[in-house]
Amino acid sequence: MHIGFKLLTGVAATLVVARAGAMLQGQSLMASLSGAAADAMAAEQVADGSVSFRAASGMIGRIARVSGTADPATRARVVAHLRQHPGIADAMWVERTAP
Repeated sequence: MHIGFKLLTGVAATLVVARAGAMLQGQSLMASLSGAAADAMAAEQVADGSVSFRAASGMIGRIARVSGTADPATRARVVAHLRQHPGIADAMWVERTAP
């Protein structure tokens, strides 16, 4: 068997396994981060709060985009709390868009 074919087959198999692992682990990570965001909003009595880790491009990342009805001081406390979480890279409060 040609060495190039073996190498290509190995790279393809590695990519498939890595992608599957990332998808499975990514879902549990996002669930954990969403739970942390929900806890932070509940601690500040933000009853209608929601969080998304999805960018405008549709890609999932570790940046929390939080929305809900809260005064600026409460928003700042929630965002500051989320920025302290080790799994969240950044947090920002975004205005809700009409459906």
